[in-house]
Formats: sequence, C-alpha cells, structure tokens
Amino acid sequence: MSKEKSLAMPILLVIAVIIGIAIVMLLVNINSKKAEEMVLAPKSFVKLSDDNPTFDYWGKNYPEYLDMYLTVETEKPKSTEFGGNEAYSKLIRYPQLTILWAGYPFSIDANEERGHFWIQEDQMKTARNNKDFLNAHGFKAFGGQPTACMNCHSGWSPWLYKNASKGDSMEEKWVSFNSTKYWTMIKNVPEVEGVKDHSGIHGGTRMGVTCADCHNPEDMSLRISRQGLINSLVMRGYEKDPVQGIKADRNEMRSLVCAQCHVEYYFKPTGTKVKVMGESIAKDSTKKWWDGTQKTYDEIDIWRDGNKPTEIEVDGLELVFPWSAWEKGKPFRIEMFDEHYDKVRALDAKVAFKQDWIHKDTKAPMIKIQHPETELYSGSVHAANNVSCADCHMPYIRKGAKKVTQHNITSPLFDINSSCKTCHNQSEEYLKNQVADIQKSVAFDLRSAEYATVSLITDIKKIREELAKKGKSEEEINIILKEPLELHRKGQMRGDFVGAENSTGFHNPREASRMLLQAVEMARQGQTALAMIAAKNGISYTPSDLKFEDIQKFNPGDIRYKVDLNGHKKGERYYEHEEINGNPPAKLLELDKNTKPYLHTMIDSKQK
Repeated sequence: MSKEKSLAMPILLVIAVIIGIAIVMLLVNINSKKAEEMVLAPKSFVKLSDDNPTFDYWGKNYPEYLDMYLTVETEKPKSTEFGGNEAYSKLIRYPQLTILWAGYPFSIDANEERGHFWIQEDQMKTARNNKDFLNAHGFKAFGGQPTACMNCHSGWSPWLYKNASKGDSMEEKWVSFNSTKYWTMIKNVPEVEGVKDHSGIHGGTRMGVTCADCHNPEDMSLRISRQGLINSLVMRGYEKDPVQGIKADRNEMRSLVCAQCHVEYYFKPTGTKVKVMGESIAKDSTKKWWDGTQKTYDEIDIWRDGNKPTEIEVDGLELVFPWSAWEKGKPFRIEMFDEHYDKVRALDAKVAFKQDWIHKDTKAPMIKIQHPETELYSGSVHAANNVSCADCHMPYIRKGAKKVTQHNITSPLFDINSSCKTCHNQSEEYLKNQVADIQKSVAFDLRSAEYATVSLITDIKKIREELAKKGKSEEEINIILKEPLELHRKGQMRGDFVGAENSTGFHNPREASRMLLQAVEMARQGQTALAMIAAKNGISYTPSDLKFEDIQKFNPGDIRYKVDLNGHKKGERYYEHEEINGNPPAKLLELDKNTKPYLHTMIDSKQK
C-alpha cells in the first residue's frame, strides 16, 4: 500500500464519522422539531362551536395559544410612556379631562385600559356603569347603560344577540339586543361546560374578549362576529360574506377583526319602539334606588330573589360607526366625522343623533370619541404598505419549530424585535427612541389642544354667566354663543380623537398633528368670537390661557364615595384594588410636566 493511501484512510474514516454524527444529530433535531410541531398543532379534544365561546373551552384544542392569552392575568402590569396595561387613573394624570368631559360620566372614572382579558370585568365594575353611584354623585339623569355598550366588552355578545334578544328576525334581535339594559342582558349568559364560576372571568358573565370573537369554530379562519362592524362596512361599500362577515382577503381580515371594537361609535335612535327583555323587579315596590325611585333592573349579573325576565317596550337603539362619509379604499380624515355627525344631527327628531351629552359648563352639544384606532391608522405609512394590526400587536414568534402569532396582545414596545424588526433593520434601541420621539411630539400637540380647549371652556362659562346677569335667558344665550359652542364641539372632538385613540398619534402622526392643530385653531377662534360677543354686550373679557400648573388644580384624586351608599361609607375608596384608579408612575407625571411647554433638554436627556 502506498504511503498516500495509508494516510488517506484515517482521514476518510474521521470524515465519515463526522458525517455520520452530523446525520444522526440532524435526524434527532428533525424529530425534535416534529414533536414540537405536534405539540403546537391544533388538537381535536373538543368540538368547537359558538354555543360555548369560552376561551378555556377552545383552549383545549389550542393550549399554547390559551397560555399566551392568559399571560396578562398573572403578570405584573406594565406601563409605557403613553400606554401599557397599568390601570392608573387617567384623570389624575391628565386633570384637564375632568373639565373637557364635565357633565359626562367619564369625568369621574377613566382608567388606563388593562387589555382584552379584563375588558368585561372592568366594564362591570366601572363607576360609569353604577346607577346609584352616578345618581348620588351629580349625574341624576343617568338611567343605566344599554347593552349596546357590551358589544365590545363581552365575548358572549354574539350568542346573547342571537339567543336572548327579542324579535323574530335577526334585524329585530339586533336592535332589541342594543336597546336592552346592560345589567338585564348579562343575566342571560348561559352556564356551559368547563366554567366553574358563573360570575367569573373564565367563561362566566365577566369574560372579556374570546377566541370566537375573531375565529370561525369550523376551521379557525378569521371572521367578523360583530354585526355593528358588518353594517358599518357595508355603509362604506364592502360586501357581506356569509362565513367571514365581510368579503376581504386574509391580510385585510388581520386588521378588520380588530376594527370590531377599535373604532369610534355611537348609539343611533331607530325612531321606533321595540320589545326588549325587562325585569319583574320593576313591579316590586320594596326595591328602590338610592334616590328613592323605583328600581327598574337589578344591578347584578344573576336572576335572584324572585326577579324574573319580563317583556317591555322601549325606544330602539342601534350601534353604528360614523362612517357614511368614509368611502372604501380611502384614508380617513377627521372632517368625515364632521360630515357624518352634522348629517345625523339634522335628521328628523325621532332618528336624529344630536350629541352624546350636553357639556356642563358651556352647554355645547358634545361628541365623545371612543377608541378610533382603525380610522387613524387607515391613512398611515404602515397601512399604505399593507401592514396589518396583527403584524405589530400580534407578531409572529417562534415556539420550537413552529411560527405562531403572539396572543398576549399588548404594546409592540414590549417586544420590538418581533413587532418591528421583521421589517426594520435598525437596532431595538433606535426604533424605541423613534417611537418615543413621535409620541412625545404628538403629546405636545395634544396637550396644546386640550389646554386651549379648557381655556375656551373657562371663557364660555364666564360669558354665559355675564349674559345671564344681563337678563338673557338660556335659550337666548345659546343663540348668542352659537359660533363658540360649535367651535368647542368640533375642536374638542379632534383633541378627544387623539387622546382616545391609544397610540398617542403613532398610528398616523401626520393626521394626528393635523387635527390637533385644527383643535388649537378652533379654540382660539372660539375665544376671538367670544371677544366680539363680549364687546357687543358690554362685557369685560380677557382670554384665558391655562398652563400645566393651572391644569393640575383640577386633579380629582382617586374615586371615593361622597355619601353613604349601598354599604359603603362616605370617603371610602370606590375601587377595592389599590392598583386600579391609583396614581400614575411618578416618571410619567414628570414627563407630562416637561411636555408642555416642550423642554427638550429634559425630555431628550431621558431618551437613550
């Protein structure tokens, strides 16, 4: 044997061994990945249906997705600079809201949202859904929330609409569902398999968003389950689809399922009387509200003490999104809300929608904006590039060998690597700072709009008082102040839009800043109009210009009982859990202090 061959044999043997080991390792890895895929693959332990929409039940087939969704139940709440899920009081952080919303229940209870899992629990516990509390704390006209408020809060809403509402057709059931009292409808949540606590958050009456809200039980494809969105998309030019609600491709559906709730809405009067479920407690003369009037419903989520469902007739309501001026395929503009709300305000009295409330100080007919993420995002750079809501808020992550969507739905800032870096190649720190810079800039615009509007409110109130001293009736004063009142309505709507939208403008900073500039301009135009009115009526007038320190004087503190009420003592805290409705983190208050005026040396020094 030659010397070359004798040297080659050991080398070949070593190479063969290495290749063999590599093959074995590859096979082991493949088998491991397959095993992981099997773990994550959908199982068929239970037959999914809309008769049991609870996430614990659906999670038997998709346990890993359920685990992700339930993360928020036990994790420590976290705040971002302008969001997160720490449920501090927004009224303490932004005291100007108590003036902007004066006369509306939001002015006494508005907390940072805790997320989809808690959404029904928080709606049932909020002071805004507590008739005795509101009636005893200055809201004597409050008669109870309608079930229309439940459309976005409860995963049971589609079932209740179809199975517990009065009416022969689905259209009649839809209106009846919305027109029923909130606390009456919630009593009809059925007891189903796997739910141990019927009044609990895991499938009971306090269950929030669930799998069935967005997924078809037959194949888990995306679908729209909320009739309000289907009707409103048809208004915009979409076509209905019997399976997924609306005809749209999968990528668009990854945003439309979010649009079921992340929108502005209002309750449109139908102009008709409708039959709805009532409660027999209305005939029990021993059951009284705090103010001594007859109870018409029991403010609890179960039928008890002989209270039974009855049939009554009420004015019809329908949940509608104000989208009549927003055509399909076009970006949203705030003027489209002006067009819609002006149009429905001018309708026949029976079906007209004039306002959400009358402002306590100015008497202007106001619109309360809810959470219009869908509208603002539609005109953004991300939307133009076909980025869906899910791409950022439910990004793809790796579970072993399988790519899955993150179902712990939260701020993208908590996982920039998954949410942003699939498209952007800059560092996480750079991207985080970019978001912060945009939001702080918009926050300056928003504070400017809010402070200017509060200044206008202050001045309108003063002029009203002076006109009254001169013998003018309230009707006459409203006519005299028509222009500033209209500017208050439309300007505040713009500031409220950005404040309620939950991204502090990041979803579309250009449009956010444009409407906030309009809001400031409208407030100043209102003060100019007041100056002319004051001069004409011989009233001395100096326009107000409230600053951060002035605004802090409106800080209401946490919610407390002003009277002894339903077993609670005067001065007692409304929320039993200290982490709800408390003070914001000190660092956020410091940020707000430096935002208006914009102290760049302080703000930028915090940004690394």
